[in-house]
Amino acid sequence: MGDYCASEEDPDARYVVVHVEGQRLPLAVVRLTGEVEEAFTHDLRWEPSDLLSRVPSEPDWQARDANVGHANGFLVEMVKTIRARTYESELTDYNYYASFKQALGVLDLTTVDRLIRRPEGEVEEEYAGHETWEPSDKLHRIDFGHDVHEEYIALSLTEAAYVKRLVDAQWDRGCSHHVVLVDGLPVAAVTKVVDNPDGELGELAFTGEPEPQPSRLLAQATREPRMTAVQTSMASIVETMARLTMRWRTRARAEETAGYAVFHRLTDVLDLDSAYDVVPKLKPRHEFSLPLNSSERDDLAARLRVRNARRAARPISGHLYFAMFWRLRGVMNLDNAYSLVRVPADGSEQWEMYLRDGRWLRTSKPRKLITLPLTRTGLDRVTRRIASAESRFFEIRGEQGRVALLRLTGSAEETSQGSGWVPSELLGRWQDEPEWVISAVKPVGTGQLTR
Repeated sequence: MGDYCASEEDPDARYVVVHVEGQRLPLAVVRLTGEVEEAFTHDLRWEPSDLLSRVPSEPDWQARDANVGHANGFLVEMVKTIRARTYESELTDYNYYASFKQALGVLDLTTVDRLIRRPEGEVEEEYAGHETWEPSDKLHRIDFGHDVHEEYIALSLTEAAYVKRLVDAQWDRGCSHHVVLVDGLPVAAVTKVVDNPDGELGELAFTGEPEPQPSRLLAQATREPRMTAVQTSMASIVETMARLTMRWRTRARAEETAGYAVFHRLTDVLDLDSAYDVVPKLKPRHEFSLPLNSSERDDLAARLRVRNARRAARPISGHLYFAMFWRLRGVMNLDNAYSLVRVPADGSEQWEMYLRDGRWLRTSKPRKLITLPLTRTGLDRVTRRIASAESRFFEIRGEQGRVALLRLTGSAEETSQGSGWVPSELLGRWQDEPEWVISAVKPVGTGQLTR
């Protein structure tokens, strides 16, 4: 991990954390080694420093000694928080993340364990190599403390591409790749782990179905006269996997085809999200395509609508506006929007939620929610829709958790108490409560609200 983290191996090093009053994140972690002072700042690197000499002249600064464990904890927090601010966006096709087996790994990208992407909401997909992605819950598990020693950070697009190459290099370096043919026709792409002591568990066969399966095809090919197995490159095996996918889907969806996903490149078919359009019928220009059932068609069409809206998003009077939806498919009709949020286009991350009559309340970044960027016409429509809603529900959260659940009907505000609702004036106090964050929620069942 090199020089990124605080080290117990240097007994002469002293660590000091510099805080600024009113700010949760430290200004810097300072390392003193003899007469040499270095600081790890919000630039996320160690640099020569004179911060400690400036502390007495900065009344809002506080400097506190920290042991190695606490210093490293602050370093991890700084890296995770600042990377999230920098790279998480409502306007990119995906938000990418790297997860690490140990929290300190976030200080050194070469120690990455997994590459994960989020297309929208809480959906997670992990890169599985060979241009394929599979469902994941790793970020959820880390967020909720199920994988207590692990951590993750947001990545730039360049870093995500780098980590993707690392994963592919591991597959290429650690495995051999084979095409299994029957009567000269490819039927499987087989990946075999090199030097695996348990040969039965070291072979996976991809036949075009969504998940590869444990395999003994290579051994079988040596016994069956109609079968052959040809070792090939990883690039070649990926192309074979793509053709097998097209063949399998054509057969599997023959009786239920409701549309087609179309792609720019052959290997894009291994990742359904790589489609650039969903069409009812194929045309000669659609060289690479996959048939879809009705559920796949609707989900992919909704995801493409979000993606295209993100790419086309433009500021409106200095802000970017987003409609919020409970379900992905809801984005196909703006009348399904349940809330409206905005953020300054200058990147200041000051998110606000529309209340009524031109009033906007401070809210949190919708990093795990389903949002759709709006044009001016869409903004007008969603504003009217929300203003006409019979009742809306809100949650106020502070540093200690939930403060209140609110119901707004017209101009009448109520808060939930026990089994009923009583008049409230909490929404009028939000400017005097800087720690409050107000978010829209929906009723579930009777008297129970969730995001």
